[in-house]
Amino acid sequence: MKQAYLLWLCLFIGLHAHAQSREVSGRITDSSGESLPGVSVLEKGTNNATLSGIDGDFKIRVNSPQSVLVFSFVGMSPKEIHVGDQSKIQVSLEAAPSSLDEVVVVGYGVQKKSDIISSVVSVSTESVNKVPTNDLGEMLRGKAAGVYVTLGDAAPGSSSNILIRGSRSLTAGNAPIVIADGVPIGGINDVNPNDIASIEILKDAAAQAIYGARASNGVILITTKRAKKGKTTIDYNSFYGIQTVNRNFDVYSGEEFAQLKREAYRADNNNQYLPDDRIFTSIEQEILANKEFINWEDELLRKASTQNHNLSFATGTGKTRIYTGLNYSLREGVIPGTDFQRGTIRVNVDQYINHWLKLGANTSWQLSKNNNPGTGETLLRAVTTSPLGKIYNEDGTYRIYPTGVQESINPLLDLAEVSNTRNDRNDIMNVFLDITPLKGFSYRFNASRRSWNRKTLNYSTANSLLGFRRGGMGNGFMQFEDESEWQLENIINYQVEIQSKHHLAGTFVQSVSKKQGTSFRNSANNIPNDLLDIWGLPTAESNIPTVSASSRGLLSFVARLQYDFNHRYYLTASARADGSTVFGANNKWAWFPAMALGWNLHEEDFMEFVPKLSNLKARLSYGSVGNEAIGTYRSLSTAVQRDYLFNDVKRIGYVPGDYLPNPNLKWETSTTLNAALDFGFFNERLSGTVEYYNTRTKDLLAELSLQADIGYTRMLRNVGEVQNQGIELSVNGILVEKKDWTLSTALSFSRNRNKILNLYGEKDEFGNELDDVGNRWFIGYPKDVYYQYVPDGIWQQGENIVASHQPSAQPGDVKIKDVNGDGILNDKDRVIIKRDPKWFGTFNITNKFKGIDFSADIVTVQGTIRNNAFLYDYSSGGSLRGILNGIKVNYWTPENPGGTWPRPQESNDRTYISTLGLQDASYVRLHTLTLGYTFPNMAKWKINNLRVYATGHNLFTLTDFQSYSPEKNPNDYPEAVSVVGGIQINF
Repeated sequence: MKQAYLLWLCLFIGLHAHAQSREVSGRITDSSGESLPGVSVLEKGTNNATLSGIDGDFKIRVNSPQSVLVFSFVGMSPKEIHVGDQSKIQVSLEAAPSSLDEVVVVGYGVQKKSDIISSVVSVSTESVNKVPTNDLGEMLRGKAAGVYVTLGDAAPGSSSNILIRGSRSLTAGNAPIVIADGVPIGGINDVNPNDIASIEILKDAAAQAIYGARASNGVILITTKRAKKGKTTIDYNSFYGIQTVNRNFDVYSGEEFAQLKREAYRADNNNQYLPDDRIFTSIEQEILANKEFINWEDELLRKASTQNHNLSFATGTGKTRIYTGLNYSLREGVIPGTDFQRGTIRVNVDQYINHWLKLGANTSWQLSKNNNPGTGETLLRAVTTSPLGKIYNEDGTYRIYPTGVQESINPLLDLAEVSNTRNDRNDIMNVFLDITPLKGFSYRFNASRRSWNRKTLNYSTANSLLGFRRGGMGNGFMQFEDESEWQLENIINYQVEIQSKHHLAGTFVQSVSKKQGTSFRNSANNIPNDLLDIWGLPTAESNIPTVSASSRGLLSFVARLQYDFNHRYYLTASARADGSTVFGANNKWAWFPAMALGWNLHEEDFMEFVPKLSNLKARLSYGSVGNEAIGTYRSLSTAVQRDYLFNDVKRIGYVPGDYLPNPNLKWETSTTLNAALDFGFFNERLSGTVEYYNTRTKDLLAELSLQADIGYTRMLRNVGEVQNQGIELSVNGILVEKKDWTLSTALSFSRNRNKILNLYGEKDEFGNELDDVGNRWFIGYPKDVYYQYVPDGIWQQGENIVASHQPSAQPGDVKIKDVNGDGILNDKDRVIIKRDPKWFGTFNITNKFKGIDFSADIVTVQGTIRNNAFLYDYSSGGSLRGILNGIKVNYWTPENPGGTWPRPQESNDRTYISTLGLQDASYVRLHTLTLGYTFPNMAKWKINNLRVYATGHNLFTLTDFQSYSPEKNPNDYPEAVSVVGGIQINF
């Protein structure tokens, strides 16, 4: 009976299940009614799926009336349909929103990406935050065509250098201006990267002109995050990792250095080797005997930790929305005694009073502490100090001269005996009032104040090298610096649509800003003991105070008009008038106009023959922007203090300063022609931009030397003209886009050519304009060049040296190329060598498969030349005199005639060895490599997203330049290789 009952129950359940399941069929079309074959039809929550046929027809058996079918197709928005009692379903899929519908921040407003006709690049904040560093500039490396990022200082807490479309000015600044939430800030690292919602880079004059005064070097716009209505989120991001360094050079080992020293003495002693006891100190001889050589890099560098923690809250009601971000980061340096820690708090508030009135605030408070005891000399000594020495004295203290030779100083000494601490405070307060009384009309009053303060405490103990040289006394200084900048703006925007096809927008801005700074420094010399450290400065033998202050102001008026017909034809015109206090009395004001044209070709009927084309837009712009990046009071005559004795009593007086006043000093102006073509295919699955620009910068701000007999030695004036022209290409492709798998790539190419067109207008007897050889400025060449002789190998025994253009040379000397072949070595044999890269580019790949994500960024710089002083300079160990260690090279000896460096010589540097310093600094680098995993089904834990990841930064670099970085010399702070692990949680 039990068996019969179970059999009956199974049959009932089976029949019931069969009754619940049903076959559903139908047809799938697009919005125009065209059939869609290959559409994925999935029963949600199961693996039950099918594809639509060639006519868009489909059939699928679902498990119950409660089933939900998910229809998805490339380029279409997915659609979910509840089955219920339906057996026939007609489905229409709409085209997915294009990336062209994205809103992009531009100067004093926003625009849809499809409507932008100037050169504006949006940078993904997700890709930016993959780079584990405190430096936002380094995070931007390789993220935008035409934006060239180089290493400023690799020490913790430092900033990178950013150039947008090349360097223009001869002596004024070339850094872009950074605007955060409409407020100019002191530097790009004033904003916590985790608080950033969007980054836009303005590259051409049409985009920059609205910021005319300081925009000639480009503009970086940062918009921080804000809370949304009816939504509360909590985000926590954190990573921890280890840093090491890689170097692309070798120094001489103990035995190799000993042989180098022997060869150097041999060259000065009739080619005869001297006994070791006449060459080496007693310490060096002892080390040579016991082989206990010192590897100074192992002694100096360490594995260092890095960590970052970020917590943010965002909540919004109907009228009040608040975003709060908290960040703490700690980055140890790979050199002991160096580190950087920073804490940041950001609060952004939006308060809606009613439908036409809103108040808001953007605030940020940042505190940081940086320890760096001055590592330039330390790293130099780590390369140049002989390995034939002892680190410690018998009592365990550091030996000042490890080898007994005074030129070789212990690299570890000052790390232990010197302290240098910087404490920074950086506050940004921005409040605004928005009034929108009419449709399309808005007014904003924007008020901001940025303040920055730094306290530096520097102290060298009695046991430091400076203390030793000062007779066993301490020395140091205490410095206080502060800077504040306020800005008031009135911004009016008006938009109107006429007959649904004509769109008109106007922007009017009045702005006034002022920046002030002060500095006080007290240098204390010969403090008798170290008991109070720098706080013992009142006991110093001498205290020397130094004070300074500066103030500058800017007044601006801006107007911009934007028009488009049916989102097809575009016209933008803008103008800005700026008055700056830093220029001469006769030229305070400047006028910066700009115009741009755009044409959406893919909207034209004649483009229908390209069915897969989703975007084709031609852009053309022309306009001017200005540069005021010079010091204050440079157009004026200044006075300097001179002390004198009057009846044996010290009196204070003043005499004219070095600068000759220039009341005609005026704005440096850059005018740019920009032409571009944006393209997209397959609903933007393949998209890109090709762009050409030609920028001419005139009235260059240059400091000129004067004859001392006129009473002044320098003058800042406007001279000449420089051209920057280039090509930029960026391409993005989505190779695979499926439910569980997305594969995309991106690449960029940038080439910039810089050229001086004219300088002072002075000409020779043939009518050719004269170059400025002293400053290495040559007409028709880039402003950054080398000017020197060209090495042509090493003179060999048996060559007819006496009859050559270097008759006094010896075998083993550097041979210089006789460029013009006249048999005489003179300035006509010097050549101009370009320093700037020929091109730079990036390649990115991103792969997401289910919960696993993988990405890699590769950056490359090609054709750049750098001068490496460590290959020839005496103080850098490159002169092969056997006194200092240095970068290992293949030097010439009678037994090694194939050597590519000259013969070592102890008494003096070899003639023309300095010509061997130029090296190709091109490189290819794996910038970032990230592997992450996002956990599925976290909703039951009230978690929206949970991801863990590991990221490597600067994992390897391929380059011929011999240093720790192809962008820096070996004595600069080593660029770190970082590997971190992190977690991201969203509630």
